[in-house]
Amino acid sequence: MKRVLALSLVVLSLISSAPASQAMGSGNKYSDLQTGVTYGIYQPSNTLGLPVLNFEVRPCRLFPKKDMYLLAGFGGMDRGIALVETAAAFNCTGVDNPVSLGTTMINGIKAQVGIYCASKSCPASKFSQYGGEITWTTPKTKTLAATYIRLGTQGGFTLQQLTAFATGLKLVGKK
Repeated sequence: MKRVLALSLVVLSLISSAPASQAMGSGNKYSDLQTGVTYGIYQPSNTLGLPVLNFEVRPCRLFPKKDMYLLAGFGGMDRGIALVETAAAFNCTGVDNPVSLGTTMINGIKAQVGIYCASKSCPASKFSQYGGEITWTTPKTKTLAATYIRLGTQGGFTLQQLTAFATGLKLVGKK
C-alpha cells in the first residue's frame, strides 16, 4: 500500500505542481538546466511517442542549498512515465523501495529494477500491471558530477518499453 501511495504522490506532483524555476537561454530546457547545475543532465531521445506532460526544476528539500533537481513527465494521468534526475552525491528524491526485480544494463551502467506492488514477491511478468522503476547512477565526467536517475512508470508499460526509454537518455551536449 505504501508503494501505491508513493506512486500516487509522484503522479499527483507531476500533474499539479508548477515549475519552481529554470535557466533560460537556448530554447532547450535540458540544455538550459545543464548550465545551472553541477551534475550531468540527460535528455530523452526516445519518449515512446508520449507527449511531454511537464518539465519541472525543483529545489532540493532534503538537502537545502544544493543543486535543484529535474522532474519531467511523459504521457498522461493514467498512463505515464516520470523522469527524475538529481545529483548522485545528495539524492533529492528520497528512496522509493519498490520490490526488487534485479538489475539490468542501461548504456553500460548497472541499474536496479523494481516493481510497485504490495507483495514481497511480484514476478517481472506483472510489471506492466503494477508499474515500476529503473534507477541508476551515471559516472561523473571531467566537468560534471555523477547523476542519479529514476525512471518510473504506471499504466501498462512493459519493462522492455521502460528500458528503451532509459537507453534513449543522452547527456546534454553529447551526440
